[in-house]
Amino acid sequence: MKLGECPVKPEFDPLSPEFLVDPFAVLASLVPAERRVFYAPAIDYYVVTGYREIESIFSDPESYSAAAAQLPLVELDPQARQILLDGGHRPQPSMVSLDPPAHTRVRRPTARAFSARRTAEMEPRIRIVLDELLDAIDACEPFDLVSALTFPLPATVVFSFMGVPPDDYSQLKTWCGYRAKLAWGRPAAEEQIEHARNMTAYRRYLRELVAAKARCRGDDFTSALLAIHDEDPDQLSHEEIASILFSLSFAGHETTNYLIGNVLRRLLECPARWQEVVADPTLSSNAIEETLRFDPSVPVWRRLTKRPVTIAGVVIPEGSKLFLWLAAAGRDPSVFSNPNLFDLRRENAKRHLAFGKGTHFCIGSALGKLEARLALEALTKRFPRLRLVPGQTLTFHPNISFRGPQSLWAEVGIP
Repeated sequence: MKLGECPVKPEFDPLSPEFLVDPFAVLASLVPAERRVFYAPAIDYYVVTGYREIESIFSDPESYSAAAAQLPLVELDPQARQILLDGGHRPQPSMVSLDPPAHTRVRRPTARAFSARRTAEMEPRIRIVLDELLDAIDACEPFDLVSALTFPLPATVVFSFMGVPPDDYSQLKTWCGYRAKLAWGRPAAEEQIEHARNMTAYRRYLRELVAAKARCRGDDFTSALLAIHDEDPDQLSHEEIASILFSLSFAGHETTNYLIGNVLRRLLECPARWQEVVADPTLSSNAIEETLRFDPSVPVWRRLTKRPVTIAGVVIPEGSKLFLWLAAAGRDPSVFSNPNLFDLRRENAKRHLAFGKGTHFCIGSALGKLEARLALEALTKRFPRLRLVPGQTLTFHPNISFRGPQSLWAEVGIP
């Protein structure tokens, strides 16, 4: 089957203002022929929307490569590319973009260091940070939940987990923002140059952090990776440890920031829904899973075809780029009944694909959900009458891989 026989949607652009405001309205506009897969020439990707199709792709690393996972959406400006090279920005492919067996070799020690015990031991620290952030809120005035809570909480938690000195948290937050724009947005050439300079500094800092931890270990994730390196230096190099930190410092921050923001948005936009969780805190966990299905903070993953494949009856050539629209999969009516309804008690909410599936399932999912649950429990307890400020317009960072409100203004209701 030739490209012309595949449904083509020329107007599909995940960075268009219409898509950024409401991607689900774009999803709803698809005609039946486009419902499982179509080609988007504006980005040169085949867009896959069906749950079972995406699930099958995740489960077949022999046919689909993860190499596209962190490809820039646009070709880098030559000057920006040279700045990256001159600055030593020659990172190892990150774990999310490696295929087996290389992926298996890096993931195994990472999973050892990112143990369930180490995650569980973060809970007291998360509670302390939450109390500090909530204590700083002036409940007499409207406040932005993002800047007050959802942004600083996961940043503080993941940087502490890594062993980053607290004085450096602010700088790493800034670098993460530049990375999102360069890798998954559509920055102009002059913006790319600025972002590239920041990326070289970001990479250099992480290499220096690994070197410092190698000299003086602590009880943190970086030191745990270095202990594994000591067992067998060929199993995990210092450069690979810096690459793992490069991924974690971003993914463990931005994804959880947007996850918590999306959970709060979806609960507070319906006051009765918020009150249900206030009255029954055990609903918190399912509220998080339902948000991951209904409005995931990572709405897209990407793959490359290793051979010609057939997806939903469409033959796709080898070397084609696939845009796996996870947010669309979460609205698939063949898997989720009444998919456009946010249901706090949905029994199969956990079937979402927001953390991927198979060999690349998100290694930090438990920590992200723990932060979200503790944040929701703390907020409902301290501010049970919390409500959104009416009339606000939500905005979203212009990138394809992460989605959540950039600000979410709320106020504490009068008893």
